[in-house]
Amino acid sequence: MNVTTHESTQERGEQSTIMIVDDSPANLKLLLKLLRNEGHRVVAFVSGNQALAAAAANPPDLILLDIGMPEMDGFEVCRRLKADAVLRDIPVLFISALAETEDKVKAFAVGGADYVTKPFQPDEVHARVLTHLQNRRLQRCLRGHNEQLERVVAERTAQLAQTHQRLLDLTQIKDDFLRMICHEIRTPANGVLAMGRMLADLCPASEESSLYCELFERSSARLLNLIEDAVTIADMHHLTQECREGISFSRLLDEVRAANSELRIALQLADAPESLFLRGEPALLTQALMSVVRLVSFFCLDRCTVPLTGFVKDGRLCLHFAVDNLQLDSAQAADYFRLESTVRAISLAEQMGLAPVVAYRIVTAFGGEMRLVKKDGNTGALELGLPM
Repeated sequence: MNVTTHESTQERGEQSTIMIVDDSPANLKLLLKLLRNEGHRVVAFVSGNQALAAAAANPPDLILLDIGMPEMDGFEVCRRLKADAVLRDIPVLFISALAETEDKVKAFAVGGADYVTKPFQPDEVHARVLTHLQNRRLQRCLRGHNEQLERVVAERTAQLAQTHQRLLDLTQIKDDFLRMICHEIRTPANGVLAMGRMLADLCPASEESSLYCELFERSSARLLNLIEDAVTIADMHHLTQECREGISFSRLLDEVRAANSELRIALQLADAPESLFLRGEPALLTQALMSVVRLVSFFCLDRCTVPLTGFVKDGRLCLHFAVDNLQLDSAQAADYFRLESTVRAISLAEQMGLAPVVAYRIVTAFGGEMRLVKKDGNTGALELGLPM
């Protein structure tokens, strides 16, 4: 058995260094012969001080340590080894004539990995040495893998950080470009619309020309609204940076009613509107609620009445607009406020253009929630959660 193990060790090109510390020349000679025959490199010392100095200079893979030695016993040697950051991971196998349980417990308490009593059996020592050397190799291998993994993770993290920064830079460039385009498009659009009105005025008066002029004015208004909505979306980040002031919900309702005088808001609110104040920029919140009220009116059979109920929960004003003419399915309703969605173009509120998206962006920019919910038949609800 010993010959086979020796050959396999040499074939792998591995040679472990084992340190023996024992003040008995007979024990040293026996252990030296046993371990060298197994292909290990062995160093031996008769005192703890010599062993500690040698281990600090050239750390071994395993230490076989006697307990009963003069000047410094094995327990103290082990304590000092475990107190050293470089040497603490070296397994210590105690070989001692002390066979009492308390001695074994103390050996493990000071950091020993194993304990063999004298007189020892060579096969037992050999088996335990191989076990601890194998564990030592596995620990080193695992440590190497962990270090490699940490290096890979660090490299990947750095790469991801660089990629993220590039994406942020590209996004900023895109946002700046879109903001510039949205602002700059106003001038040529106004010029084109002005020329269109001039040409319309030159046309002879007729029923047909009146129809075309009316269509031109409606299209012009939608184009200008679309440009304004696009500008608001492009400027959203800057518009929401400073929102130190709040807005009275009562004042907000008054402004919305004034801007939509043809609509009646049927309000049922648990708290007095005057006692509720919302967090956000007043002008933007007003714009958002105006768009919400108009949107709800398109989804109601009674286009002149907007039913609204509200209550306060968890620091939010929860508003519920019931609708009874929502001709969309659940998936379309859930997708309604996404900028890329085509659902708005086929809905009853198609003429509102990007206004619902702008309202959604304003509400969510201030930490609120907004969703369109489909229920039975054509019923549903537009739900808002506004931070207070």
